[in-house]
Amino acid sequence: MHIVLLSDHETRGGAAIAAGRLAAGLVSAGCRVTRLCAYPDGRPHPWASERLAAPLFPLRRMARRGLPLSARAALDELAVTSTDAALRRALARLRPDVVHLHNLHGGIGAGWSPRLLAAAAEHAPVAWTFHDMWAFTGRCAYSYGCEKFITGCDAQCPTPRQYPALPPCKIAGAWHLRRQIIAGAPRLVGVAPSRWMYGHATAGMWAARRVDHIPNGIDLDTYAPADPAAARRALGLPVSGPLVLVAMPHLADPRKGADLLSALATAPGPRPLRLITMGAGTLPASGAGVEILPLGYVAAEARRALAYSAADLLLHAAPQDNLPLTVIEAMACGTPTVAMPVGGLPELVRPGVTGWLADDHTPQALADTLATALADLAAGANLRGSCRAVAVAEYEISLFVARHLNLYQQL
Repeated sequence: MHIVLLSDHETRGGAAIAAGRLAAGLVSAGCRVTRLCAYPDGRPHPWASERLAAPLFPLRRMARRGLPLSARAALDELAVTSTDAALRRALARLRPDVVHLHNLHGGIGAGWSPRLLAAAAEHAPVAWTFHDMWAFTGRCAYSYGCEKFITGCDAQCPTPRQYPALPPCKIAGAWHLRRQIIAGAPRLVGVAPSRWMYGHATAGMWAARRVDHIPNGIDLDTYAPADPAAARRALGLPVSGPLVLVAMPHLADPRKGADLLSALATAPGPRPLRLITMGAGTLPASGAGVEILPLGYVAAEARRALAYSAADLLLHAAPQDNLPLTVIEAMACGTPTVAMPVGGLPELVRPGVTGWLADDHTPQALADTLATALADLAAGANLRGSCRAVAVAEYEISLFVARHLNLYQQL
């Protein structure tokens, strides 16, 4: 079986990492796998890799900088037709049995759009994994409580300038285009990593289409518990005292909750509060009494696993999220999580089993919940075994791959 995977990035970000793990697992299972990416990383992988981007792509990227939103949208639209044609040519040459779409919106500047679904559907059955909500909204990756995606997004969008930005006058058309393409694709199935995402997709334009719930999977040999003191020494971290890990691709990203961490300065509990940070950039000012221990962006999975094992807790501050890999990876390493009750996080963070959930969505509630967890580190240590047990039972990579193979065979 030949599977073509489309994802904007090859290895950058949670969606690309999940797609890469699936691709590697499919290759191990005997499949031929080709990844088409707007941003391939140029490194050797178990799968074949090709760039899918509009001509003069580097020049277009430079021209977008500093342009008003309406001009950027017009420039992006010019790239769509050529990229659409390039995908059709690639699929005619590759002749896949299944095309699997992953994250697309990061490739907008490269001419990527929902029209790639229509092009793919002309050549093979299509699966589309909902790494966020973009597959069924007018523009947003997360709606943050707005429910217009159910009946029709429009110019009254509350967040038109948030990534991925779109001029308000174009949002209604983008929503209707998605609905039209999804309705017209002959062999199409959605894949929702969380039950929360499944519910949102099927409440809107995917209501009449098949959507399967397939949770993300990880390599449990790589992500496994290690001695915390040894992990701290290996990373150059303090061996004694509580450590809290904050992990996100870009530490200043408000979509991942960076701005919520300012509440930690006023949270009760011992000082200093030591935060290990794993991600690019730096956290916004976190206030007095918070000590930052930066690891930088960590790509090597073995080193990431050490960071999880070194921490007493993972703090996941995202105001909305799907089924984040960081929480699953921490769980597999035996590290419980503190998070807000948003998105798919309650499916992962189970009080008394894998961590603590705040009472509500406010920064102060998150800070108070972290203080509660830090006040009883013995309870957190007792959760290490149950964290690992849940990861083994539900998120093993072979189960993740097998579920996809079963889906592909039914298309």
